[in-house]
Amino acid sequence: MTIVQRIVPKSEISTEEMERRRKVVRQAVASSRIEGAYHDPDMDPVFEAYIRGEIDANQLVPRINHIRSSLASKK
Repeated sequence: MTIVQRIVPKSEISTEEMERRRKVVRQAVASSRIEGAYHDPDMDPVFEAYIRGEIDANQLVPRINHIRSSLASKK
């Protein structure tokens, strides 16, 4: 599976779950920044897909890691 594949919604999630996920993403991004990591905007579509319930946490992590490794190889 590649990052550029079309993301197909898995299931409907509640507004409350979307807000919970949004909070988790914000906290993770803030924590990474505190640790000195750079947040690249290329990651935002993956985070948004997670927030909307189109992917789950098991799919989120590999996609973010793929973006990070792609960015690191460009340096």
